[in-house]
Amino acid sequence: MAKYVMVKGKLDCDLVIPVDFTLVSTVERERNSERVQVERYQHGANIIPNNAHVTLVYGEDDRLISYNNTLGDVKLELPTDDELVQTAADVWHNLDAEYARGLHFMRIDTLNRFFIDNHGNRNEYEVLWVKFAHNNGSYNWVTIGPGGQILEVERESRWDYMHSRRATQEWNYDAWVLAYEGKGPQLAAPEALA
Repeated sequence: MAKYVMVKGKLDCDLVIPVDFTLVSTVERERNSERVQVERYQHGANIIPNNAHVTLVYGEDDRLISYNNTLGDVKLELPTDDELVQTAADVWHNLDAEYARGLHFMRIDTLNRFFIDNHGNRNEYEVLWVKFAHNNGSYNWVTIGPGGQILEVERESRWDYMHSRRATQEWNYDAWVLAYEGKGPQLAAPEALA
């Protein structure tokens, strides 16, 4: 039986946590000048950067700010473009209908994602990144992976126009967290400064 993400006391059936993943970390961080709670779910207790995991970021009011599931099924195909915008809009409506009313579709990009499996192998796959602007000036997206699985949802991402890079902290991205902790290199733009 699937496990789903809980948002303000309600299960969101668009956002899956693999059945055999357990909560291994909960930390408080700052994102866009707001205290947020970052949760990580995965196999086993040891956090290994870029392993298969799910990261959730919750705001002070318990709204879900970010959902990232790195476990894309590399054997499945990407869905066709026909219904992607509607699928993403439905995800937003189910997550926060009031917030969704302020979203405006921008574009769809094909991006690459990966995870390191239990044998140390890098598993790469393509995703479709459906990007929206919001009336509040932020960027927001839903990422649809192989087989049509929703792999990412992010809201309220700010952009640093002067430096042509993201301004919002990336607690959901292992390479950025490693750079922030001084355990990895600073990432090139468009990633945020760590």
